[in-house]
Amino acid sequence: MKLLAISNVVAWGAFWTFGLIALFVELARGEVLIAALLAGLGFLVGVACHLGLCNRIAPTQRIAPKAEV
Repeated sequence: MKLLAISNVVAWGAFWTFGLIALFVELARGEVLIAALLAGLGFLVGVACHLGLCNRIAPTQRIAPKAEV
């Protein structure tokens, strides 16, 4: 689960870093495309890791005791 959490942080970091580079840095057309693709890959990996963490953590957590539900 630690590896999944680290991957999540790295993927979202890549998403924000390459996304901002693609939007705000003046690059050649091909370089903007590569930055945008890397940002998209970071987004997809980040979402997949986040969903994987939610599936592993959520079943163990309860908001209220079963008697109150």
